[in-house]
Amino acid sequence: MMRMGSLKAAASGVVSALILAASLAVQPGSAAAQTAPPPVAATPLPERFADDVEIRIAELHRALHIVPSQEALFVAYANVMRGNAQAIHALFLQRVTATDFSAPARLRWYAQLTAAHAEAVNRLIAPFDALYQSLSPEQKALADRHFEQLQQRRFAQHRR
Repeated sequence: MMRMGSLKAAASGVVSALILAASLAVQPGSAAAQTAPPPVAATPLPERFADDVEIRIAELHRALHIVPSQEALFVAYANVMRGNAQAIHALFLQRVTATDFSAPARLRWYAQLTAAHAEAVNRLIAPFDALYQSLSPEQKALADRHFEQLQQRRFAQHRR
C-alpha cells in the first residue's frame, strides 16, 4: 500500500514531469494542441503539494522575465498547470483508497496515470505556445535554457 509521504513525493514528481514534458512537446502551430480545460478534482490539493505547484509557477515566471503585456498568457498557462496538478492528484487519491492491490489492478492504475499525463501535456501545449510566441528573442532563449535544465535534472533523477 502506498503511504501518503510517498504519494506526495510521487505526485510532486509527476508535476515536475508535466512541466518538463510541456517543454519537450511544444511545437509552434502544433495541430495536437488542445485548449479544453482540465478536469478538476473535487478534493483540493494538499497545501504542501499546492505550494510545490505555485513554487514551480513562480520559478518559471522569474526565469522567463515575464512582462506585464505577457501576464495574461502566463496566467492562462499557470492555470492549466494548476488544473493538471489537481487531476493527477485525484488519481493518486484513487490509488490510496484502492482495495485491489493485485498486479493487474496496479497496471491498470499506471495506465490511467500515463494517459492522464499525456492528456495533461496536451492541455499545456496551446497556452505555452501562445506564451512562447509572445516572448522576445532573449526570453525565448531563457525559456529554452530553463526547460533544457529541467530535462537534464529529470534525466539525472532517472539514472540514480
